[in-house]
Amino acid sequence: MQRLTKDLYSVKAIDNISWEVILTDASHSVFKAHFESNPLLPAFLQIDIFSEILSKEVVKIERAKFKMPILPNDTIVYKIIKQNDNKYRIKIFKKNIEASDFRVILK
Repeated sequence: MQRLTKDLYSVKAIDNISWEVILTDASHSVFKAHFESNPLLPAFLQIDIFSEILSKEVVKIERAKFKMPILPNDTIVYKIIKQNDNKYRIKIFKKNIEASDFRVILK
Protein backbone atom coordinates (compact mmCIF):
# COMPACT_ATOMS: atom_id res chain seq x y z
CA MET A 1 0.00 0.00 0.00
CA GLN A 2 1.37 3.38 -0.99
CA ARG A 3 1.64 6.09 1.68
CA LEU A 4 -0.55 9.11 1.06
CA THR A 5 2.40 11.31 1.92
CA LYS A 6 4.60 9.90 -0.86
CA ASP A 7 5.97 12.88 -2.83
CA LEU A 8 3.72 15.22 -0.82
CA TYR A 9 6.51 17.13 0.89
CA SER A 10 10.21 17.62 1.40
CA VAL A 11 11.66 18.25 4.82
CA LYS A 12 14.77 19.95 6.16
CA ALA A 13 15.88 20.06 9.79
CA ILE A 14 16.30 23.58 11.14
CA ASP A 15 17.48 22.62 14.64
CA ASN A 16 16.78 19.84 17.15
CA ILE A 17 13.08 20.79 17.56
CA SER A 18 12.17 22.45 14.24
CA TRP A 19 11.71 21.16 10.71
CA GLU A 20 10.87 23.10 7.57
CA VAL A 21 8.35 21.26 5.38
CA ILE A 22 7.75 22.31 1.79
CA LEU A 23 4.54 20.98 0.28
CA THR A 24 4.16 19.96 -3.33
CA ASP A 25 1.74 21.63 -5.72
CA ALA A 26 -2.00 21.06 -6.16
CA SER A 27 -1.44 18.24 -8.67
CA HIS A 28 -0.71 15.79 -5.82
CA SER A 29 -3.57 13.30 -5.34
CA VAL A 30 -4.11 14.43 -1.72
CA PHE A 31 -4.94 17.94 -2.85
CA LYS A 32 -7.14 16.70 -5.69
CA ALA A 33 -9.21 14.73 -3.18
CA HIS A 34 -9.31 17.36 -0.42
CA PHE A 35 -10.82 19.53 -1.91
CA GLU A 36 -10.73 19.62 -5.69
CA SER A 37 -11.90 23.23 -6.02
CA ASN A 38 -10.20 24.45 -2.83
CA PRO A 39 -7.19 22.20 -2.07
CA LEU A 40 -5.73 22.10 1.43
CA LEU A 41 -3.66 19.77 3.57
CA PRO A 42 -6.00 17.48 5.56
CA ALA A 43 -5.61 17.52 9.33
CA PHE A 44 -4.76 13.82 9.51
CA LEU A 45 -1.84 14.37 7.13
CA GLN A 46 -0.52 17.24 9.25
CA ILE A 47 -0.32 14.59 12.00
CA ASP A 48 1.14 11.91 9.71
CA ILE A 49 3.92 14.26 8.63
CA PHE A 50 5.21 14.89 12.16
CA SER A 51 4.81 11.19 12.92
CA GLU A 52 7.06 10.45 9.92
CA ILE A 53 9.55 13.17 10.90
CA LEU A 54 9.95 11.61 14.36
CA SER A 55 9.58 8.00 13.12
CA LYS A 56 7.03 7.40 15.86
CA GLU A 57 3.44 6.16 15.88
CA VAL A 58 0.65 8.39 17.21
CA VAL A 59 -1.16 6.58 20.03
CA LYS A 60 -3.51 9.36 21.09
CA ILE A 61 -4.37 12.90 20.10
CA GLU A 62 -5.12 14.77 23.31
CA ARG A 63 -5.84 18.09 21.66
CA ALA A 64 -5.81 19.51 18.16
CA LYS A 65 -6.46 23.06 16.99
CA PHE A 66 -6.48 24.10 13.35
CA LYS A 67 -6.21 27.86 13.05
CA MET A 68 -5.52 28.45 9.34
CA PRO A 69 -5.54 26.38 6.17
CA ILE A 70 -2.32 24.86 4.89
CA LEU A 71 -2.29 24.94 1.10
CA PRO A 72 -0.33 23.41 -1.80
CA ASN A 73 3.16 24.93 -2.22
CA ASP A 74 3.13 26.26 1.35
CA THR A 75 6.30 26.17 3.41
CA ILE A 76 5.48 25.33 7.00
CA VAL A 77 7.60 24.84 10.09
CA TYR A 78 6.95 22.08 12.61
CA LYS A 79 8.15 22.78 16.14
CA ILE A 80 8.09 19.55 18.10
CA ILE A 81 8.59 19.76 21.85
CA LYS A 82 8.89 16.64 23.97
CA GLN A 83 7.01 17.24 27.21
CA ASN A 84 7.79 13.91 28.90
CA ASP A 85 8.39 10.27 27.96
CA ASN A 86 5.69 9.91 25.29
CA LYS A 87 3.90 13.27 25.30
CA TYR A 88 4.68 15.87 22.65
CA ARG A 89 3.43 19.29 21.74
CA ILE A 90 3.56 20.07 18.06
CA LYS A 91 3.02 23.52 16.59
CA ILE A 92 2.88 24.21 12.88
CA PHE A 93 3.73 27.70 11.66
CA LYS A 94 2.99 29.23 8.28
CA LYS A 95 4.73 32.54 7.58
CA ASN A 96 5.60 32.74 11.31
CA ILE A 97 1.91 32.50 12.27
CA GLU A 98 0.65 29.48 14.20
CA ALA A 99 -1.48 27.37 11.85
CA SER A 100 -2.03 24.26 14.01
CA ASP A 101 -1.34 23.08 17.54
CA PHE A 102 -1.39 19.45 18.75
CA ARG A 103 -0.82 17.60 21.97
CA VAL A 104 -0.20 13.94 21.32
CA ILE A 105 1.08 10.73 22.83
CA LEU A 106 3.55 8.86 20.62
CA LYS A 107 4.80 5.28 20.77
